[in-house]
Order: sequence, then structure tokens, then C-alpha cells
Amino acid sequence: MTTIQPIETRYAGHRFRSRLEARWAVFMDHLGIPWDYEPQGYVVDGTPYLPDFLVRPGEEGQFWLEIKGVCPTEEEVAKAQGLASGTKIPAFIYWAKVEPPAPDLSHLTEEQVHGADQGGYIWTDDYGWREYPTLPPAWQIGLVPTAFRLNPSGKPAKTKSGFHWWTECTFCGHVRLSLNGQQGWCPAFDRMQDEEFNRSVGRIYPQFGHRTARVLAAYDAARSARFEHGQSGA
Repeated sequence: MTTIQPIETRYAGHRFRSRLEARWAVFMDHLGIPWDYEPQGYVVDGTPYLPDFLVRPGEEGQFWLEIKGVCPTEEEVAKAQGLASGTKIPAFIYWAKVEPPAPDLSHLTEEQVHGADQGGYIWTDDYGWREYPTLPPAWQIGLVPTAFRLNPSGKPAKTKSGFHWWTECTFCGHVRLSLNGQQGWCPAFDRMQDEEFNRSVGRIYPQFGHRTARVLAAYDAARSARFEHGQSGA
């Protein structure tokens, strides 16, 4: 029976176990995101575990990043949950391709993002039948989940995959993995007067940041890296 193994790849002084991992390292370097590759091994529920990346090590908002070529198994999700719980650092298992995971969605209104008009009913003991959205928002149809996010206090049984996308805050340039590519609240907003905030920001949600020029350029750099020409990936 034929066996296939990933090709080990050297980049930035590291020997990566796969070229896919190396491409994500190029992606993060292009965006100025600090990372450490396989910094520490652990024993999770009696099983040795060596996570791929610690992203933004030592910073507020640091997280583990485990790269997979396909959707992980329940055992792999449970192991990553043990890592997050044991280290008190959130962990992502990420299996999306090195390309933008979704089209431009900046035209969507808040109502369209929520998809609240697609309703059904759910029983509640205190009220009876309540209207409840049972169908996904139309814009999510056809999109493929990218990752599991494991919280330090979470449990594998309650975890499901989601649309976690590399997202840039267009106000401060910070890039992180964010659900549905939402920029969220930026610390820079705290320093703005109301008038400046309304003029410069307008609305916070929905505000997509998964297809900014910097993020798209990082995808291009990661996909086009030629590792056989040296550790630069150029």
C-alpha cells in the first residue's frame, strides 16, 4: 500500500513538518505577526502533544495555532481543548487553504448578517412557542468552516467549527483570527471623541476585515513562496 507523507520544509531557521505550515509562517511574517514554532511539548491526558505555533507569544491575545490539511478528528479537537485548558491560552485548529476564505461581504447590512428574517419556532417553558432563527444567514451558504476555537474554560462536547478568518483592524493594523472576519472593538476607539468616532468609524458591526490589501497580499506571498530557493521562501 502506498504511503504519502508531507515534505519537511526549512524556513526562517526552522524545519517545518510540512510545506503548509511553512506557508502559514510566511503569511504571518508578511503581516508582522510574531510566532514561535513548536516552542514547547506537553502531555495532554497522558498523550504527548507538540503544538505547531504559539502566535503572538507573551502578548495579550496570544493563542496556539495547530495547522491541519483537513478537518480534525474528535480526538484532535479534544487534545487541543486539553492544551487550551492546561495552559490557559486559547487554541485554534485551522485547516483552511492558504487563500481568502470568503468573498467581499462589506455590502451586507446588520440584518443580513444576522439573517433574523429566516425564522422558525422553539418551545420555552416560561412563554411557550417563541419565534427563533433556525436557518443560517443566506450569505453563509456555500462557505466552508475554517477552524475550531478552543477556549481555556470550554469543553469539547460543546465545541463546533466556525468561520474564523484572518482579520485586520483597519484602524490599528492588528491582525487576528476573528469569527466571521469581524474587526470588533479597537483600543484606538477609546481615545476618540464622539464626533471623531462617528466620522471615522461610523459603525462597528458588521465591519469585515478579512480582505484588506495587507491580508490579501499576505495570502499571495504565502502561496507563491518557493522554499527550494532558500530559507527566505522567495
